[in-house]
Amino acid sequence: MTATKDGPGAARDRGGYPPDHPSEEGNSVSFTTTTKPSVRQILDAGLDASTVGADEAVMLPPACYTDPEFFEFEKQALFLREWVCLGRTEQVANPGDYFTATIADEPLIVVRDTHGAVRVMSAVCRHRAMVITDPPAKPSERWWDTTPVESSGNCGHGFRCPYHFWTYNTEGRLIGAPDMERTKGFRKEDICLPQLGVEIWNNFIFANFDTGAPPLSPRLEKIETVIANWDIANMVQSTPEDLEALPWNWKVMFENFVEFYHSDRLHNRICAFSTSDSYIESPFAPDDAAIISAGRTTHPDFGFNPTFKALFPPIKTRTEDERALAAFFLVPPTLAFGVNSDSAFYFLLVPTAVDRLNIRVAGLYPRGYLDLPLFHELEAVSALGIDYFNQMDFAAVSSVQRGLRSRFAPRSQLCWQETPINQFHRWLVPRYESAS
Repeated sequence: MTATKDGPGAARDRGGYPPDHPSEEGNSVSFTTTTKPSVRQILDAGLDASTVGADEAVMLPPACYTDPEFFEFEKQALFLREWVCLGRTEQVANPGDYFTATIADEPLIVVRDTHGAVRVMSAVCRHRAMVITDPPAKPSERWWDTTPVESSGNCGHGFRCPYHFWTYNTEGRLIGAPDMERTKGFRKEDICLPQLGVEIWNNFIFANFDTGAPPLSPRLEKIETVIANWDIANMVQSTPEDLEALPWNWKVMFENFVEFYHSDRLHNRICAFSTSDSYIESPFAPDDAAIISAGRTTHPDFGFNPTFKALFPPIKTRTEDERALAAFFLVPPTLAFGVNSDSAFYFLLVPTAVDRLNIRVAGLYPRGYLDLPLFHELEAVSALGIDYFNQMDFAAVSSVQRGLRSRFAPRSQLCWQETPINQFHRWLVPRYESAS
């Protein structure tokens, strides 16, 4: 099976076609990666120096962040092999609810089928390859625009390709193909949209093109031990903000998100409650699916805003120790999230080029908070607080991307407060080597 019901005991299905449905020949994803000479040169540039301990490691070669062919290699090595986060289950709350996403140039549909299971499947019609969720017409000013057109809504009982009206149900089965009766050997019951593996973790929807990939959740247990008292599975997201075509490499964003070294330096005016030397190292093994970065705050029930205090009621289920804990997490290659005293938040990263990145940002709140007086006003103030950090972070990472293109770009050593960067590199490099 490829679908999964969400919830604390959600099944974790990893690939194939809908139950009792034969797979269509040619639908399996090939994981043969062609390593071009420029990529081989980067891979042979001493990547092992980035996988030793943080006290002696150096950064990845600058070309890992700037070479277009290396980014094409990463699509095959990472985004088509690892569990990628696509969104949250509340985006597909009811049967027929769907949204689209494009990962490594692959158009995808995330849909809750008529039986209530969440599915992720290719959006490419099995007839002539039109993306079935694309609009049937474009205004003239967009005729040459190849940017993916993402959509969401409720599809009713299925999807109809606008080109020739081939129609698929919410499980991806072909249920309609006009005037195909003269085509020899054609059987619509043999045709289905290719399905990805699906796993729900704390109401985040993950998918994997590799139907034989090991399950994700067991490799996230270290995160579970940290966030258990926030009950993220029962939080609901605020209205997301989509930031498009940001001009830096996706790894630069991840590295900035997860290191404490810049906290009270770049953010010295607005992050005095979370100092760089408060960083607490968490253990990491290359088989882990996540990187943890946490630190103590100067006072309990803090907030990422100019008051340094939580704007909503602090979450009561946390321990006394957790009241003064700032924690951030990477689940590469697409999800970064953190927990606050009163809420959580996430960044969903979708790189579109070596130096272009789309990010979806959203807050996560205990369900009852949506009924609080002035919830939306407080949420707006909270978002403004995050914007103060983003203004600085985005200026820094865009400047880093510019510097990485220089012939003088370094492979510098790391501070101990940048240990999570080293852990991220220890996650990356074995996957590069395995794919090459």
